[in-house]
Amino acid sequence: MPAILQTLQADSGVIIHHSLTAEKPVSATCAADNLPSLLKCLLGESVNLVFGPRQGGVPSEVWILGSTAATKTSLECLKPDVVVSGDKLGREMEIQRLREQAGSNDPRQRGNALYALAETGADDVDDVLSNGLKDASALVREQALGGWVRLYGADAAIPELYQAINDPVASVRLRAVELSVEPLLLRQASQDSDNAVRQLAKVRLEELEN
Repeated sequence: MPAILQTLQADSGVIIHHSLTAEKPVSATCAADNLPSLLKCLLGESVNLVFGPRQGGVPSEVWILGSTAATKTSLECLKPDVVVSGDKLGREMEIQRLREQAGSNDPRQRGNALYALAETGADDVDDVLSNGLKDASALVREQALGGWVRLYGADAAIPELYQAINDPVASVRLRAVELSVEPLLLRQASQDSDNAVRQLAKVRLEELEN
């Protein structure tokens, strides 16, 4: 996928920022009359895209947010695969299953479970998400941050977002910029060592100011 995106960038002239890694070979047949539609075809309709300033009606830059959209398999891993039952026993069983997944050796399973747990309102969800924010895997930290903001909102997650904006891994900092509505945090991010983080922070600041 990174090689495909590099080719698209060269052909379109649009700078494509991403943190995707080459996990598995990708095979796809896509036809589209513009880059955004083509990216949706390649990465799935659920992928989160942020576009920079437009020149002549065409975006000059695009950010592909999240580090796991490289393949169909990884996209499926990000989709919460649980619908919490209205029945109390069923709900408790699903929460228990997610707790077990949160302890998996597979970072994708851990991250997926943490994000899904945020919606359940489980008694220990704060502790589980807090542990996820300190996980060894950057992917899990991204998902835990997304779950925390999903649960409490960006305004109430400022300490967690500041923790993420100082993360050593750029994809986690990028996730914090995506989720934040705090101008001071975004101004800090606009001075980040990573170009994608800096540029997205500037775009987000412009959105807030307008």
